[in-house]
Amino acid sequence: MRKWIAVFVILLLVLLCAYWLIPGKTNVHQKTIVPVNTRAFAREILDEQKWQQWWPGKQTRSSSFKFKENTYRLEEKKLSSLMITINNGTDSLSTELIFVPLQADSIELSWNGIKNSNTNPLHRLQNLSWTKNLDADINLLLQKIRSFYSNEDNLYGFHIEKALVADSNLISTSTTTRAYPTTEVIYALVDKLRNYIQKNEAKELGYPMLNIYKNPDSFYLVRVAIPTDKKLNNSGDIQYRWMLQGGNILVTEVKGGQQQIERAFIKMENYVEDHRRIAPAIPFQSLVTDRRQEPDTNKWITKVYWPVM
Repeated sequence: MRKWIAVFVILLLVLLCAYWLIPGKTNVHQKTIVPVNTRAFAREILDEQKWQQWWPGKQTRSSSFKFKENTYRLEEKKLSSLMITINNGTDSLSTELIFVPLQADSIELSWNGIKNSNTNPLHRLQNLSWTKNLDADINLLLQKIRSFYSNEDNLYGFHIEKALVADSNLISTSTTTRAYPTTEVIYALVDKLRNYIQKNEAKELGYPMLNIYKNPDSFYLVRVAIPTDKKLNNSGDIQYRWMLQGGNILVTEVKGGQQQIERAFIKMENYVEDHRRIAPAIPFQSLVTDRRQEPDTNKWITKVYWPVM
């Protein structure tokens, strides 16, 4: 009998020690610094549809992601943070992922959460073990975020290069259409310029350049230009154009049809705004693939150029 009493007393002392030694509140707190354009990061991290590109687990629903035994659910988007609930089927924890700009090209991420325990020492011990493992998982997730978003190709979805304008002499012509211009309309302008180049014994120095602008009255202004080896005179609706040779220009290569090209223009515009650049001239497409010879738009190669200063 005394033996069982002694065992009971020891267990009671252990539980009392656990109650006093294990805190009633446990927390997760991890942070890292990401070398990334702060405007671009704040925009892209809010799009949870892209999280699967860096998330080490799997996406279970539109705003829920599984990693190990825990489910992370995006509950609320704020201007400078995300509210994320973490659940393991038994316990849950409300956390906040905060992003604080340090400079234009770096941001600090801080992921925090506090878990309250009840007076049960066993529950406190279990809670301490869970949050300790969770803290390590969150550190890994922050490193995944850092690795993914510090790569500008991932941030913008295209490889954007900085280059210099190589050709300064251009000839250009244009037309307007009610509907979006067809391949036939575009290449009719290209052929007109090529005939003029040959007539004047000049040479083409690059691929045809294309800019399409939709006017407020819903007409499309279609402008085509071709770089040449010398200056040519104006003739009717064919005009000489000049670009600053050696000027700065952004370029990315696109494989695909019009939808993919338009997406590249949106991303390039974001890049220009994020880096606070100014466009001294209109952006344009460079028609690497002859679209008359290749009807499959998925095989089109187009370069998108955006002059900047």
